[in-house]
Amino acid sequence: MRKHYYFFIAFILMSLFSCNEKKTSLKLLKVEEHSSSKIRDSSLLKILKIKYNLDLDIEYTLSEDFALDQLSNKKTDLVIIPNNATSKDMSIKSIIPLLPRVLMIMTNKNVNERSLKDILENGKVFFEDRSRLDSIFFDRLFYSFNIDKSKVDTKLGLADLIRSEKSDSLKIYIGLIHLNNNEMRNLISQNWSFFSLDDVDSFGKGSKVEGFTWMNRSIKPFIIPKSIIKGKPDNSVLTVSISDILISRSDIDNDIIYGITKTLYENKSRLIQMNSVYNLLDFNYGREDLSFPLHEGANNYLERDKPSIWMHYINMAWPILSILVIFIGGFTAFNRKWKKKNKESIENYYISLLDIREKSLLYTEKLKIEELLSEIKILRSKAIKALANNKFDSDKSFNIFLALYSEIKDDLVENLNEIKKK
Repeated sequence: MRKHYYFFIAFILMSLFSCNEKKTSLKLLKVEEHSSSKIRDSSLLKILKIKYNLDLDIEYTLSEDFALDQLSNKKTDLVIIPNNATSKDMSIKSIIPLLPRVLMIMTNKNVNERSLKDILENGKVFFEDRSRLDSIFFDRLFYSFNIDKSKVDTKLGLADLIRSEKSDSLKIYIGLIHLNNNEMRNLISQNWSFFSLDDVDSFGKGSKVEGFTWMNRSIKPFIIPKSIIKGKPDNSVLTVSISDILISRSDIDNDIIYGITKTLYENKSRLIQMNSVYNLLDFNYGREDLSFPLHEGANNYLERDKPSIWMHYINMAWPILSILVIFIGGFTAFNRKWKKKNKESIENYYISLLDIREKSLLYTEKLKIEELLSEIKILRSKAIKALANNKFDSDKSFNIFLALYSEIKDDLVENLNEIKKK
């Protein structure tokens, strides 16, 4: 009977424990690219499964607004979305930036390298299919580079590109895409060239790209390395990128978000081994550059090594006490030194007055004497300002200065009058 009793108690405890277990399965909705520039998310899902034991049920959508709405209405737990997304829902929080989508501009062999304005306004342009957020990006790009949108003759959609591959009418390809995708490979094989927004050597020296990204915090400069794909480009290319970010709601458990953040940070090298595109992961980001405030769980991971506020104050106590003792002990010596410095300062004014007197004995020209009078008046003004700023005291030393000033000024005026009489 007693065995059954113990078994019953153990069963109850296990049931209670299982009820309190944290959620280990989440739904992820990703805003997907329209074309073959898509990247597989299997590496990301495998790392979170193997290293964090988190099951992610992933779905895709072409609509950023739909994804944000699903997140706000708690129909999904996580969303991957471009970093220029916005929402009025204050509960939406950032977790971590993921892979960048790069502004890729390529021109066919018949296009000479000119400004971005020239190539877009004077040739037929294939635009990668664009979402609403991509359209916002390109509107800002056109505005920053003074491009008249009405003069850009565009085609949209992958089918148009395929049909126009051998057409001389299509001269420019432009899109926000991931590196090393099929579009790029196809165009490279047809001898298309990469177009750089500015000279790479101008980066860091006030380039056009820096001006554009400075005005748009979610957009970052990006350099496409030389020979990265099929030996192309021939030289490094300066462009821009905008990262996808992983977002969630503030009500998703902090420990879960902490675990996701920790897992991705600590397994970047494994992700790269699984897919080289993860070389572009950049975790050295500024929080102010994220579209949404950082989730508390992600913030807890980033600040894990910082001491608590109480430990911070305790650690500060002894240094502060030491500084206070040193300050009190050295105050008297400092005060003496300060007064000595002030005394030396007024003596410098004496020396300047005496120098003017010596010059006056050598000068016999009206203009020179007038210059000395002007100089002595300026010196007196400086001395009075120094006195007002407490650089020295209004004591006997300063009174001596004023007396010496009056004596030399009178001598100069007298010399000037004599010169005028002559």
